[in-house]
Amino acid sequence: MNTTNNFNTFLKLTAICSFLGALTTILLLFLPNPEAVDFEARALLHANGLYMGKLWILFIHPQVNILASLGIALLLYKKYPLQIFVGTLFLLLWAFTEISQQALLIDSLNQIWRPGYLEAGNGETKNMFMTLIKTANGISDSKYFVVIYGFGLGSLMYGLAFIQEIGWPKWIGAALLFIGVFSLFSFARYYLGLRSLNTLVDGWYEYIYPYLQPSVRIAMGIWIFKEIKKRT
Repeated sequence: MNTTNNFNTFLKLTAICSFLGALTTILLLFLPNPEAVDFEARALLHANGLYMGKLWILFIHPQVNILASLGIALLLYKKYPLQIFVGTLFLLLWAFTEISQQALLIDSLNQIWRPGYLEAGNGETKNMFMTLIKTANGISDSKYFVVIYGFGLGSLMYGLAFIQEIGWPKWIGAALLFIGVFSLFSFARYYLGLRSLNTLVDGWYEYIYPYLQPSVRIAMGIWIFKEIKKRT
């Protein structure tokens, strides 16, 4: 009995995390980005509350969403072991990489290198910090390479599991398939040079993704709660 109660408590936590994932997604998509038109203006961002707040949300975002994914994995693994096992591996890759990406930006870039650049008293020190700041941008972009790849494949595999369910969860599967495919399209245009995808992917991220992604996370949280109810 205690094992069952603990299992259901964990599932409830993952459902709540899915709702929190929807909230962090909405905040990241709809909070404005501070304007910084040149290198000097970007160096000042470390003191901008909105900018730093979004970095912290980005740090928390993959944590709550991977917990939600683990709840789904526990519920679907026996039915779709291949899709859930592979999907979970790629989502873990996405979550860990995005967490480390934001740690780099919050700590090294904005607590050390940007303040150091602004406080530097001579050209040599200033140039050193400028080099570090530019290097941080390159490292962050390399991490995004992994982030979008892992998220795309993980979403795709979870979509292939949900699409086999009966009733309304099929729509979760369809939405995850779209999210996965377009994430991989975005990866292809950035890193494989497929610029022909630009118009299609830009339209997706402007008109569909900001509303579909939070809706899917809410739907997954509701689905987890419904699955708990079936088991009690």
